[in-house]
Amino acid sequence: MKKYIITASVILPILVICFFLFEPIFTHTSGWNSLPNIQDLEPITYHDNEPLKKADSIFKETFMHLNTPGVSVAIGMNGKVIWSNTIGYQDIENDIQLTLDTKFRIGSTSKAVTSLGVGVLLQNGKINTYSKVKDFVPYVNEKLSEITVKQLASHTSGIRNYSTCFCFPIWEHLNNDEYTTVQESVGIFSNSQLLFPSGTDFSYSSYNYTLLSAMLEGASGKDFLSFMEDDVFNRLGLDDIQGETSSLFTKNISTFYEVDKNMYKEVFKVNNSNKLAGGGFVATPTDLVKLGNAFLNYQILDKKTTEILIQPVTLDNGEVKDQNYAMGWRNGFTEKMYGQDHKVQIIHHAGTAAGSTSVFILFPEYNISISILMNRSGSVSDLFTLSFDLAKTFIDQQ
Repeated sequence: MKKYIITASVILPILVICFFLFEPIFTHTSGWNSLPNIQDLEPITYHDNEPLKKADSIFKETFMHLNTPGVSVAIGMNGKVIWSNTIGYQDIENDIQLTLDTKFRIGSTSKAVTSLGVGVLLQNGKINTYSKVKDFVPYVNEKLSEITVKQLASHTSGIRNYSTCFCFPIWEHLNNDEYTTVQESVGIFSNSQLLFPSGTDFSYSSYNYTLLSAMLEGASGKDFLSFMEDDVFNRLGLDDIQGETSSLFTKNISTFYEVDKNMYKEVFKVNNSNKLAGGGFVATPTDLVKLGNAFLNYQILDKKTTEILIQPVTLDNGEVKDQNYAMGWRNGFTEKMYGQDHKVQIIHHAGTAAGSTSVFILFPEYNISISILMNRSGSVSDLFTLSFDLAKTFIDQQ
């Protein structure tokens, strides 16, 4: 009977490969430090008049329970930014506190931002909701070519979400490779089977927006980020929404953290260039609120186009899925606006990214837009509660 001896020369390469395949797991237990005493922190500003003063108080009290290095918020009403504030650390190690100019990852809130680009091209007649991928993207295979704008924007295409891969690390959502073109990014999922025939079901996936951005490139004749900058951001005077690429100037960008009880560490470094349209923007709350104001007040899109984007999409069988997902927005009602005698409509999108959490909510009835961003990974539920509390503060003053 033969005996097999495993030598160090065999084991070492295997261990090295395993480390890079599963690097986030191996490094998760190291690098943790005690979170500074956040009870000593104060908002960057205190306001003198109501309801701004009350909003400051609600914000400070909520921060004490969020267990986050920092959080930033802005509110718009009737087309103007009426209140903003921030509290906490932009960079704990270097004792740098947040400012109103600090940008955060906004995660899937990027889809709501991208929807305005879709709206611009719809309004200009360069695309329509039933335009097909093959009309604008020459490099896709037959399986993807028949999918429509509406199906991509509403997650009814059947395109899969993140998976494991033959890459380092093996989880696609932790990808740290730089993708220089949308075509490269589409290649990640282009050979995967659709989960269902397009239009027959709902399955949330940021890759829908990667392919959607390829359509926007073809329709506009510009690369995706240039199109968004030229045709959306510059038109609205927004300087602090950008795609997170390796060339991004990082002076005013937060460090991103994981927090566990009273311990923190920087998150595993990821690269979001393969999902810019669906999860790769960084922004300040103030610029997101300016975008929300413009959306609510038809400053960039007319009412007809806006209604197309916020109308929950029906499947081929006429059903609307329970998320009420439209084209880049969820559109529903909340009963959590305490003191209101009716359900309040909210048009919204939240997002989680590596080391960041985002909530972006529009209240059409009251012409209010709210953006809250914090620099740790976590649940969006507390941020929704804060949004409702702040919105009610200003509604009560009307």
